[in-house]
Amino acid sequence: MIGLNTTTYCSLVIALGGLVYGVDTGIVATTIAHDSFKLYMFNTLKAPTALTGAIVSCYYAGGCLGSFGAGSLTDKWGRKSIVSLSTLLAIIGSAIQAGAINIGMMIGGRAIAGLATGALLTIVPIYIAELAPPESRALLVALKGLLTAVGYLIANWIGYAGAFAIGDVQWRVPLAMQVPPALLLLVLTIFLPSSPRWLVSQERYEDAVKVLYDLHGQKGDEYVQREMVEIREQLALEKAQRRSSSWSELFSLRYARRLLLACFILNMTKLSGSGIVQNYQSLFYAGLGFKGNTILLLSGCYGFMGLFGQIANMLWVSDKWSRTKTMYTGSIVLALFLVLLAIMSRFFGDGSNLGGAAAGIAFIFLYSAFYAVFFNSTVWVIVAEIFPQHLRGNGNSFAVFSMSVTNIWLSQITPLAFEALVWKFYFIFIALNLAAAFIYWMWLPDTNQLTLEEVAGAFGDDTVKAKIIDLTVDDKNRDETEYVENSVSGGKVAAQA
Repeated sequence: MIGLNTTTYCSLVIALGGLVYGVDTGIVATTIAHDSFKLYMFNTLKAPTALTGAIVSCYYAGGCLGSFGAGSLTDKWGRKSIVSLSTLLAIIGSAIQAGAINIGMMIGGRAIAGLATGALLTIVPIYIAELAPPESRALLVALKGLLTAVGYLIANWIGYAGAFAIGDVQWRVPLAMQVPPALLLLVLTIFLPSSPRWLVSQERYEDAVKVLYDLHGQKGDEYVQREMVEIREQLALEKAQRRSSSWSELFSLRYARRLLLACFILNMTKLSGSGIVQNYQSLFYAGLGFKGNTILLLSGCYGFMGLFGQIANMLWVSDKWSRTKTMYTGSIVLALFLVLLAIMSRFFGDGSNLGGAAAGIAFIFLYSAFYAVFFNSTVWVIVAEIFPQHLRGNGNSFAVFSMSVTNIWLSQITPLAFEALVWKFYFIFIALNLAAAFIYWMWLPDTNQLTLEEVAGAFGDDTVKAKIIDLTVDDKNRDETEYVENSVSGGKVAAQA
């Protein structure tokens, strides 16, 4: 599937940010389900709905701040530096949660962890995409989705294992287990190269060429030279066409389609129902009539679905299906499973029919698996590749920020909405998924197999196509000189390499 070359190794290390995110995000589902946690924090087994929602939503509030600041910082300091800083914050936030002595400390620790993972969500897909060759970009970014699924799986089973401990250990040790993956990423990041595209943007051309040779040197000198020239010339072209600051340009009419698509795609990762099912699955299982440790066991089994789905994505979807087809097909499939889940909850939600309840669980599991097949990594590679270099950081930053805002209010209202609407709650997400399918079919161009520099052409921008050619100079100097033939919107210019 993937040979363990330098590019794959680097992508795998960066993708550990997905593992950090998966564990940090997933651990709350079992934490709030433990009776020992409820008794310690609330002095009652019936946890206040508003405070339960706050524990979840404050994490996404931190994610808002982390994602919003990450774009500008990663453009200024580089992808590698911000990954290291974010990982350090994740360790601090996890330690605070594990040692929390009151609800305020727990909320604060979750907010700091959210700050870290919000930044990682912004940077990790960009970092991988800027290292990857176009023919395997989606597959390498999918490593982030794979490790996110592994993170959710680990979180669910650690939470389930905690049920066999006594007292506060039930939830303190699982929360502390957020630290090891973050510590591993922090150490390994030291040995990563900087993004060659970021190095070119900083005019560190020699460093950029060295990184490109390390990553893609096995493809030959001409491939690396062409890649370097394309990156350099495309950045120069975009710089020449710039008329304002990157933030002002991001919100200009020229980039409106890309920004709106990026925000919509990432917001739909939550409005599709996926985040709600993950974070509040214990409520859904209870709504189907299950109780006690059975709910925690089901949460553990649920984690396997995302892993299986992501493996299926990497084997049969990534870099094989068009991005557009993947997105609209996935939205229709999710809507179908939510319809089936609503029916099961409506008729078998009282627990009186074990077969009906089991079918409801099956649809929750299948929903998770197919979400991973179509969206778990595809959304991140699309958002990482559709912006030009000078807007990639801020564009991703704002898109993740908007997603985090949605997570805040959606996480806060879900316990209340599910309590009031029960099975009817699913129809909100059914309608949103069907609307998303139409939008993807109509307005999302396919960017599969395009270089990051060529993606601009899919949105109607000028692009540079570089070709290395040899020219013989006059008789006074018979050495061969390398030149670049550049095609810009049908015209040609010559520039010295």
